[in-house]
Amino acid sequence: MNETVLLKTLTGHNDGVLTLAFSPCGKFLATAGEDNTIRLWDNPDGIQIQSIQAHKGDVRCVAFDPDGDVFASASWDKTVKIWQTSDCSTLAEAADHAGPVNCLAFSPDGKLLFSGSDDATIKVFTSPGGALKNTINPEIGDIKAIAVSSKGLLAAGGSELQFLDASGKMLKDNDSYLYGIKALAFSPDGKMLAAATGMEKRLEIWNAETLEEAGSVKDSDWINCVAFTPDGKKIVTGGTAVKLWDPVSGACLKTFEGHTDEIYAVGVSPDGKFIASASNDKTVKLWAL
Repeated sequence: MNETVLLKTLTGHNDGVLTLAFSPCGKFLATAGEDNTIRLWDNPDGIQIQSIQAHKGDVRCVAFDPDGDVFASASWDKTVKIWQTSDCSTLAEAADHAGPVNCLAFSPDGKLLFSGSDDATIKVFTSPGGALKNTINPEIGDIKAIAVSSKGLLAAGGSELQFLDASGKMLKDNDSYLYGIKALAFSPDGKMLAAATGMEKRLEIWNAETLEEAGSVKDSDWINCVAFTPDGKKIVTGGTAVKLWDPVSGACLKTFEGHTDEIYAVGVSPDGKFIASASNDKTVKLWAL
């Protein structure tokens, strides 16, 4: 079923948009990408509030902490930065990675920030101070995706998928991939993990309590990014279109078409009313959910 319920197209980025995140209050949407900037937008009006010349390379990931007071960014320039949401001032900068940084995730209490890099490590920083606390070596090559559940379980994706405890001890791994993991997202209750496999065109659903695969969906499209709805009952993915899935039945419930190039990131507003999608076409789109 094809539906285009497009509310806004946000323009301002000068190159592909690689990442986005809604603030926990739902008032702000942060976007970033290949123009090295982070842009903060009012949601749902789509008015640009701030543009930050944030890094000296592609901004690969942005993430808000659980209370929304700060957000973090990860870049091709090998740095991680922590910003104050209220005025977009820099609170900390960490240059501990030896390669581009691809992904970020805050701990449930917001006191720790995990970052994954092409240097094959996950660094653990304090937040908002940015002090390096730990280095985890999953031994799965480039770390392309990480996620932390509400219960503190860490998932890391590269050539393999690994589940780790907070100290970095491996609990489970799965290496049955041709191209590896592209994106990861836990359900809000921490009971499920959704894994996007990119060019393998498969969405995997894992039971985060038993650490066993609960099901998978094979699509005709690349699955580059993934996000749960706030109630945990639906999953949103992006490839050439944005799609809404039922994780239990594996049915595609809606397709949102309108981007003219590949979609790199999707997110759902905390109230469950809006989907945001970021694309290589230099735009961010807001859709009615």
